[in-house]
Amino acid sequence: MNNPRTVIVTGAGSGIGKAAADMLARHACQLVLVGRREGPLRKTQEAIAEHGNTAHRVLACDVTDAGAGRRIVEACAEAFGGVDAVLSNAGGTRNRALPDITDDDIAFEFAVNLLGPLSLLRAAWPEFARAHGRGVTPAFVAVSSIASIDPFPGLGVYGCAKAGLNTLAKACVNEGSDIGIRAYSVAPGAVETPLLRSIIDDVSLPTAMTLAPADVAKVAVECLLGETSEPNGSTIVLNSPAAA
Repeated sequence: MNNPRTVIVTGAGSGIGKAAADMLARHACQLVLVGRREGPLRKTQEAIAEHGNTAHRVLACDVTDAGAGRRIVEACAEAFGGVDAVLSNAGGTRNRALPDITDDDIAFEFAVNLLGPLSLLRAAWPEFARAHGRGVTPAFVAVSSIASIDPFPGLGVYGCAKAGLNTLAKACVNEGSDIGIRAYSVAPGAVETPLLRSIIDDVSLPTAMTLAPADVAKVAVECLLGETSEPNGSTIVLNSPAAA
């Protein structure tokens, strides 16, 4: 089957999402770039346009909002006639220790890191089935975290939510054999992103001891395009230099 050509990328305004969007644009993919703020998305859009790829749309949307998954899928289908793949990259953490975490913190951690991606996947599933009918292999790739396996102090609940993404990728494969879905979870260690620097400074964790966003994006894009040798449904762990 053919590789996906119409891709939704969440968290596309910076970091891993921006790098992945750039790589997918170079593969001539049609993109819907999703993020909470339009400004950073426009910068990603401008970078993509430099490659001559104008087949993209910007959608300022919070994946935790009610109905966000449906609105994102509808925008993609309206722009490009369907949805072939989703790169679920949006995420966040409040970095709270277990004794200190509040109900609101817990709700936030799960909403942005698991429930939002699940809502988007559920909305995209009928489009994935239609892509399969067109001879395209649908794909769902989620950016998880090494915290889903071994969380640092303060990232326990974040890790629990991200672990759900690992299971979700496997569930896609187990339940989507009839549409031939390709699904993976990519679990990196420390990545040099605004999210990382919101919880730890570069003195405590120097940039030389972190992964570059492009390192993670490359693996995620390979998974989307079927260019990985990893088993379908697996969680791919990327250790940062700090963990080497």
